[in-house]
Amino acid sequence: MQRLYSISSAARAIVIVAMLAVAMLAGAAFAQTSVTRIVLVPFDATRSVEALGLATPGALQRALNQIDSVYVPPIGDALIVLQRATQAGVDPIAEIERLFLADAVVLGRFSGTTELEVELVVSLAGDDRTETIRGSTNDLTALWRTLAERIVALANVSASGTELAEMRGAIASAPETAVLGPLGTATARLPGVRLDDLETALALDDASPWLRSEAARVAALQGQLERAVTLASEAAAAAPNEVEIRAIEGVVKSAAGDTAGAEAAFRAALASNPAHAIALAGLGDLVAETSEQVALLERAIASSPRLVDAHLGLAVRQTTPQARLQALRRAAERLPDSVTTQRVLVETVLASGDARGALALLRQAVGDPVGASPALYSLASLFPASVGAEALDVVREGRERFPTSTALAIAEAELLVGSGEFDAAEDVLRQVVDENPDAVNVAEALSTVLARSGRIDEARAVLEGLTTRPDDLEIRLIELQLAAGRARVVLEQLEPRMAAGDGDLTVRTLYGVALGRVGRLDEAKRVLEEVVAEDAENEAALRALDVLEEQRLVTGDADLALEGDAAIAFEQGLYALEVGEYAAAAEAFARARSLQDAGLLAFYEGFARQNHGDVRGAITAYTAAREELADNDVLLNNLGFAQLQVGRIDLALDALQGAVAANPANAQAQLNLGLIHYQVGNFTDALTRFEEAVRLAPELEESVGPFVEEARRRSAQ
Repeated sequence: MQRLYSISSAARAIVIVAMLAVAMLAGAAFAQTSVTRIVLVPFDATRSVEALGLATPGALQRALNQIDSVYVPPIGDALIVLQRATQAGVDPIAEIERLFLADAVVLGRFSGTTELEVELVVSLAGDDRTETIRGSTNDLTALWRTLAERIVALANVSASGTELAEMRGAIASAPETAVLGPLGTATARLPGVRLDDLETALALDDASPWLRSEAARVAALQGQLERAVTLASEAAAAAPNEVEIRAIEGVVKSAAGDTAGAEAAFRAALASNPAHAIALAGLGDLVAETSEQVALLERAIASSPRLVDAHLGLAVRQTTPQARLQALRRAAERLPDSVTTQRVLVETVLASGDARGALALLRQAVGDPVGASPALYSLASLFPASVGAEALDVVREGRERFPTSTALAIAEAELLVGSGEFDAAEDVLRQVVDENPDAVNVAEALSTVLARSGRIDEARAVLEGLTTRPDDLEIRLIELQLAAGRARVVLEQLEPRMAAGDGDLTVRTLYGVALGRVGRLDEAKRVLEEVVAEDAENEAALRALDVLEEQRLVTGDADLALEGDAAIAFEQGLYALEVGEYAAAAEAFARARSLQDAGLLAFYEGFARQNHGDVRGAITAYTAAREELADNDVLLNNLGFAQLQVGRIDLALDALQGAVAANPANAQAQLNLGLIHYQVGNFTDALTRFEEAVRLAPELEESVGPFVEEARRRSAQ
C-alpha cells in the first residue's frame, strides 16, 4: 500500500509536507485590506410576516455587497453561530464579532402585518445604534432600500453616490410575497430548499433575477448543471452589474466545467466589489499562478474569515509545514464549529506523528462555546492507540453533553474495538439499541462488532431485526463474513450464483473481494475490473483493486500461503484497512504474524500503524518486512516516509534513494525524495525529483505545483 498520505481528500495535499521539520519560507499572512465586514442575522418576525425574517436580511446582504470594499456573508452561517452561542449561554453578538471579525452586526425585529415597523439595531463593538423604520408589505422595495441606507449610515460605511445608487439598484423590485419563504431560505444558504420549490416560485415570479440566480445555485447543488447554467446566464443577462448574481454565475459555471465563463463572471463581480469573498475564492481556484491563487484566497479570508473553502485552499498552497499548519490553525480559530476544518487540522497533525498535539487541538475545539457538537467530539475516534485512553475520555465527555447522540456511541465503540476491547464495545452499543430500537446505525455497528468477534449467528439475529428484505439481509451477512475473516465461506455462498450468471454488481464486487482475500489474485482482478467497466465509480471495487495491486507491488508473483487462524486474522486486517480502522488492522496483522510470520504481514502492519499515527511502530514493522521483501520500492518508499516523519533525514534519504534505484518509475518515491532535498536546501535536486514525479503521475501536479515554483526560484538564486 504505497501512500504519501491517506486521509480525507480536503487534507491530502496538506499532508504531503506536514512532516518536514524546518520551514524554508515565512508563513503567508492575511492580506491587509480596508474591507468592512458586516454580518446580518435573521430578523425577528411575527407569524403573519414570517418570510420577511430571512428574505429581508437576504435582500440587504445583496444590496450592501454592491458597495466597494464591503462584504456581507450569507445569513445562514451567522444564524448557526447565533444559535450555538445562545445554547451555550454566551453573548451571541460577541461571538459573531469574534468569529467573523465583524465591524458591524445588524439585527432587526418586525411588528405589524401590512403596515410594518422595523426596529433596526446596528451593533459596533458593543455600541448598539437603534432606529425604527416604517414601511409596508405593499412596497417592500422602498422598505428594503431605506433599511440599507440606514445600515450604511449607522455602520459608518463610506460609500460614493454611485455606489449607493448601485446598492439601491440591487433592490430594483422586490419579488412577489408568495416566493419570499423559499427565496429567503435559499439566499441564507440554509438546507431544505429543493429546486422544485424554486421552480414553482419562478412560475409565480419569473421576472426576478435574484430568484433566478438562487434557483441556478440550488440546481447546481442538485447536479442539474445544464439547467443551472441556463438560469445563471439568464439572471446575469437581466442584472449584469449585480455582484451576487455574477458571483453565483461564476460558481455555477465553474461547477459545470466552463472555466472561461466562470472566470469572466468572477472578474465582473470583483470589478464592482473587489472585496467579494466568494468571487475572490472562486477566481483563486481558476487562475494559473500559485502566487496569484494565494493572494486571492488571502483577500477572500480577509473579507470572510469563516469561508471554509478559502482557508483550506490557502493551506494547500503553502510550501512549508509550519505555514500550512499556521493556516489551518487560523482557520480553526475562526471555525471552531466546522467539522471539516477541524478534521483536516487534526488529521494533518496526526500525520506528522504528534498525536498528543492533535488531541490538544481537538480539546480546544470542543471547549469553544460555539464549537462543541457530537460530530466534532466524534473526531476522537481518529486517534491512535498511543492516546487511546485520552481520546476515549473526550468521546465520553461528549456523550455526557449530548447523551442522545448515536454517532458518539459508535465513536466510543470504534475506539474500544481499536484497542481490542470487543466486549466493551458490544456493551456500549447494546445499551443504546436496548434504549432506542430504532437506532439502525447503532444496530448495524453492533452487528459488525459481533461478526468481527466471530459471533456470526448473533450478528445475523441483530440484522434480521432491521430488515424484512431477504436480499438486503444476505448482502449484509456476506459483508459481515468478510469482516470476520471468513472469505472462504463467502466463496462457498457466492460461487453458485456466479456460475448461474448473477449480474448484481454488489454481489460480484463481494465475490471479487473474497477471491482476493484467499489469494486468487488473477481471478479477483478480472471480476473487479469487469465490475468497474460497468460502474466506473464503484468505490468498493476500486478499493479492492487498489489492495490487489498494492499486494502485487510488494510481493510480486509470490503467493502468501496462510492457514487457519493466521488467514482469518489477515483477512480481518484487510477488512479493517478497507474501512479505515487502522488500529484494529494493525492489531489483526500483528496477531497473524504471531501465528505465522511473513514479510507481507509485517508490511501491512507497518502501513496500518503509520496511518494510525504509530510511526515508530510502523518503522519496526517495515524493518522486519525488509528481511523478506528486501529492496522492494514500495516498502522502501513507505519506510523512508516514516523516517521522515520522525525526523531521521539520513535514514529517510537512504531508504528513498533505495526506492528510486529499485524502481525509477515510482512517482511517490520520486516526490518524497524531492521533499527531502527541498528540506535540506538542495533545490536543484528537489526540482529534478518533483518534475520527474509529475511526469510519471500528472495527477500530482496540483499538489506539487507550489514546491516546483519555489524550488525553481531558489535554485536560480
